[in-house]
Amino acid sequence: MSIQPLSKLADLINNSNKFCGEAKLICIDGPAGSGKTTLAKNLKNFLNNTFVIHMDEIYDGWENALDKNLVSNIQNWIITPMKKSEPIIYTKFDWHLKLRREKVFIENYENIILEGVGAASLGIRELSALNLWIEGQKEILLNRVLDRDGNQIKDEMKLWQSKESKYFLKHDIKKHCDFWIDGNFEQEIDTSSQFISLNR
Repeated sequence: MSIQPLSKLADLINNSNKFCGEAKLICIDGPAGSGKTTLAKNLKNFLNNTFVIHMDEIYDGWENALDKNLVSNIQNWIITPMKKSEPIIYTKFDWHLKLRREKVFIENYENIILEGVGAASLGIRELSALNLWIEGQKEILLNRVLDRDGNQIKDEMKLWQSKESKYFLKHDIKKHCDFWIDGNFEQEIDTSSQFISLNR
């Protein structure tokens, strides 16, 4: 375990090959509450013309979030336009109304950071310039999500933790990520410019 600068990840991305047309895809995966969104937001600041897409916008509600359509939706809505150097257009899921409502339009991008559970699924990670895995202790992550989103989703979150664990195993996600990152945040760091590497 060691503290590393986020600029190290940015350098790896900048020096990597392009697998999606003229742009690069970066995938950040790991369990809910581990810090994927924070990592994506901070890494974005070290890259040019970079946009973050949250998997929460791609999912189709609690029940169908990790179903067989997830990977094909990412391929159709994000990867295919990237390969053609076209704008990325999709309608994000509204978790309050439980339907797709607001259209997202992304153009003039050099990098797309896809963050969330399933971002580095089989069929996606092969086209990514860098795949990042961030993890933490289950109870710490559960409490972090409930502090953020409210205790009313506790039952759904416990079911989600079980569902995401099965999905990670099915797609062998952690094993295929380039970097493993600590999301417990027990060691004090400046998350705007640093991360804690767990790499072997």
